[in-house]
Amino acid sequence: MDEVDKIIMHQLHQIDASIEPTEELANFTPALVVRAVASCLQEISGQPLKDLPRSLPMAMAQRFNVATILAERCQESGYRGDIGYQTFLYPNPIELRRLLMFLIEQLPRDRQSEDDANRTSHPLSSREQLERQIRQKLKAQLQMPWVPQFCRMVANRKSLGCNSQCISFEPQLNLNVPSANPADRSKEVQQYFDQQAPNLFQQTSGNCYDLIASVMHKNDLERWGDLPSIDPVTLTSTSDDLVGKALTTKPAQISTAEEQVGQDNNSEATTATPLELLDQEVQELRTQTEIMVNQRKMLTSKLKELKIRETTAAQEKETIESKLKSHEKLSLVLSEPEENVGKLEALVEATENKRQTLNQQWQDYRRPLLDTLSTLRNAQEAQHVQTIRNSIEKLEQEIIAKSQQHNELNSSLKNTTQSVAPRQEYTRRIHEFIKNIRKQREDIFKVLDDTRQLQKQLNVVNAQLQRQFNYTDDLLFQSAKHDLHAKKAYKLLAQLHSNCNELVECVSLTGNVTKEIRDLEVQIDGEKLKNVLSRLQQITGDIQRSEQQIQELQTQIRQVENAITVG
Repeated sequence: MDEVDKIIMHQLHQIDASIEPTEELANFTPALVVRAVASCLQEISGQPLKDLPRSLPMAMAQRFNVATILAERCQESGYRGDIGYQTFLYPNPIELRRLLMFLIEQLPRDRQSEDDANRTSHPLSSREQLERQIRQKLKAQLQMPWVPQFCRMVANRKSLGCNSQCISFEPQLNLNVPSANPADRSKEVQQYFDQQAPNLFQQTSGNCYDLIASVMHKNDLERWGDLPSIDPVTLTSTSDDLVGKALTTKPAQISTAEEQVGQDNNSEATTATPLELLDQEVQELRTQTEIMVNQRKMLTSKLKELKIRETTAAQEKETIESKLKSHEKLSLVLSEPEENVGKLEALVEATENKRQTLNQQWQDYRRPLLDTLSTLRNAQEAQHVQTIRNSIEKLEQEIIAKSQQHNELNSSLKNTTQSVAPRQEYTRRIHEFIKNIRKQREDIFKVLDDTRQLQKQLNVVNAQLQRQFNYTDDLLFQSAKHDLHAKKAYKLLAQLHSNCNELVECVSLTGNVTKEIRDLEVQIDGEKLKNVLSRLQQITGDIQRSEQQIQELQTQIRQVENAITVG
């Protein structure tokens, strides 16, 4: 099992670099078991699990909760063995080996292929971890289905818990699409569309315009002609809103607008080219943006001035309120000066007397405390000096021991070639194990065949003996009726037959007893490997610690209750 443990250690160290490899799984502490299982579960899931604990707390109740959570996660991942909180808090090498082998087998194949290709036992750097996270994100995004452009906002709003009917499919009213017949276009127009004109996607990408709605609107304009300019209506508008907007627009205004637009379009079409029209629009938009920027700057400056005035007014208000309160108090005092002055003098004398008494009490209470504080400081300083000296001596001894260990490790490192055997060595050993198992299986099958043949022979011999006994029994019974010697022989035959049956039963019983003894010996060896005594000692220690924690909590509760009753 040492080779299996080395393979498990190598895999765990590749998954989590903080898990230091040990010689055997029996040296695993509960904290290492929890960290190893949590790392394997996170690798199996492929996503960061925030609610998965990765360390053991100090309190016993929280330890049991963490162990039960990990046991449930292992059962959810498909582990069918006996698992519970005892597997993590009181680890058994056999059960732990089964659990870790199952988790390593459940790791993703791409992870195992990367580990096999790299064959490195060094920990992952921050850059490698970042590349690994990016690879996982790209893989998850590539596995997601493609969603059309007009459905993405619906999906995003549904994921946020909103209704999908509140999405507007607003068309681009000024969509520029060339005609299908190239003969209708001049050279300049064709050059403009080939080199400078934006495509449909660029025209509908800004201002939340929808591509399909824009194309449909352009198609309707080409089929039915230019329609009256009405405010763009979203698909979420109701019929009442549409009726209201239609009623508010006057037909006279619509007709005049149509005439003006037609005249403008005719005049512009006769005088200017599309490039000049676009340049004019760009210049107008630039002037409008400059005007808007200047207005914005002016408004921001005015807003800052108003905020400054507001802060100064609030400060003046606070000062005036404080002065008003003081004036109100003075007016109350000056309303009846003689009585109020007498009351103030009596109050001042009472407070002075109270202050003197409290000062005297504080001095009486302070002197013994100062004495005890000085003694404690002296004792603490002496104790601190002594502890520092002891720690210095211990550190010197540890430094000497560490230096010796360092020299020994350097010498052993020079002698040994590699700390971890290569993969070929592991595969060779695994093949040897498989060959040995196959040989043992063949030997077992041979033994089973031999036992079957022996059982058949025993059955045949028993049948022959039974037939011979019946035959001799009949002969002796017939002759015993007339001969006394035959009668004695018949009695001896019956006695011999009973004795032989008893001997066969004794042999079979001894075989069963030896088989049960072997089974019990195997069970005893298994129980010895489980280290029941050490686990019982750990359980008793945990029970004692939990009892101490319960007693501490009870004392704290009593102190709080006493403080509440006294207060």
